[in-house]
Amino acid sequence: AAAKKVRVLATIYGTPRWAGRAVNRRPLRPVDLRLFAFAAAKRYSGTYRVKASENEPERALPAVRHWLAWNEPNNPVFLKPQWKRFPSGWRPQSAFDYAKICSAVWAGVHGTRLRGEKVACGATGPRGNDAPRSSRPSTSPLVFLTWLRRAGLKRFDVYAHHPYSMSRFERPSTVPRSKKAVTLGNIEVLIRQLNRLYGRKKRLWITEYGYQTRPPDRFFGVRYATQAKYVHQAVAIAQRTRRIDMLLWFLIRDEHRLSGWQSGVLSARGQRKPAFRAFQTLR
Repeated sequence: AAAKKVRVLATIYGTPRWAGRAVNRRPLRPVDLRLFAFAAAKRYSGTYRVKASENEPERALPAVRHWLAWNEPNNPVFLKPQWKRFPSGWRPQSAFDYAKICSAVWAGVHGTRLRGEKVACGATGPRGNDAPRSSRPSTSPLVFLTWLRRAGLKRFDVYAHHPYSMSRFERPSTVPRSKKAVTLGNIEVLIRQLNRLYGRKKRLWITEYGYQTRPPDRFFGVRYATQAKYVHQAVAIAQRTRRIDMLLWFLIRDEHRLSGWQSGVLSARGQRKPAFRAFQTLR
């Protein structure tokens, strides 16, 4: 669901073994990623036709005009290495690697010359420790954005961010205690940084947001009714924030494994939670 308008968004993430060292490392050759992005955008141009089976008529694959480059590159789960030491000191290598990733996806998608294509870059997670010597180094979103500019990133259409709250006890409007975190409660700090580095014309997409529920998650979940209330509050914040064009709730249906995500508006068995009705009644 989107705060202002429903859109189809496709994410390009992951490096196959033939193209790099691991799924969560940048491709060794950016041209491979650029060619893949070009092929994906052509395939989902809205005119590419396929057959489901020999007995079925051909049908056109859905059109995709909105693309997301990678996922949470400031998180070591999705991009490594996060930091690298140089003679002059530590720097967030993830920002330099991601600048190449974003540029490759942007060039590939726009190489199709299809009307209305937009590539969102960033897709940053809400937190980071900026501690390269720690056991799990990550990069805070504001530091990551600053170094993206220093790494030479120039071409992207929209900046994306995942402003999850820091805990189930925080409402969407809660300002986080940590100055390293960017949630919906302090999204303006990210917008100010975006203004300073890239000007006031860059739009912002919230490409992941949500609250897990209990049941089934007793540790991280909120009550069903609370999740529904937070749907309305989150969308209201997005609507008041003029730079935000999109808010995507992650996800539609709970994962069956409890270690996964339980933030769906449907339970794993397909039962509608009150949040389902909350989205239906949004204006």
